[in-house]
Amino acid sequence: MFPGVWHHGDFVRFNERTGGMVMLGRSDGILKPSGVRFGSAEIYNILLKYFAADVEDALCIGRRREGDDDEVVVLFLKMGDGKILSEGLREGIRACVRKELSARHVPGVIEECVEIPVTTNGKKVEVAVKQILCGMNVKTSASVANSECLEWYREWAAKN
Repeated sequence: MFPGVWHHGDFVRFNERTGGMVMLGRSDGILKPSGVRFGSAEIYNILLKYFAADVEDALCIGRRREGDDDEVVVLFLKMGDGKILSEGLREGIRACVRKELSARHVPGVIEECVEIPVTTNGKKVEVAVKQILCGMNVKTSASVANSECLEWYREWAAKN
């Protein structure tokens, strides 16, 4: 019998009412702005720890398009019911990321989104969104449970 606690990196959200938990999936995304390499999970951990009352879910992507000098960290937030993404919340997230991690971890863009794309197993679909943001042509995989929301990211990328 294992005497400790087993952990393998999946994100979960506890339901205080039922005592159960929802598996949110795991993050594999790697970002590299200004040469600093880190995982998107570092940003997700900050959001879960400090902003869970406002933010329901998030997607953190590194965007580097042809002609860009550097990668920009783009943070998409799905807000909780009745919550809005205010400039104050944006600044709070930036300040918290800077304090807890570093100035190079701070997202260059923080944007509200309608939905976070996930696989049928609940894993965030970071790679396809990264390809969309970087201007690549992406074929939607059958494993994306809510593939219709990728269109929102295509429209966002075309405008930004």
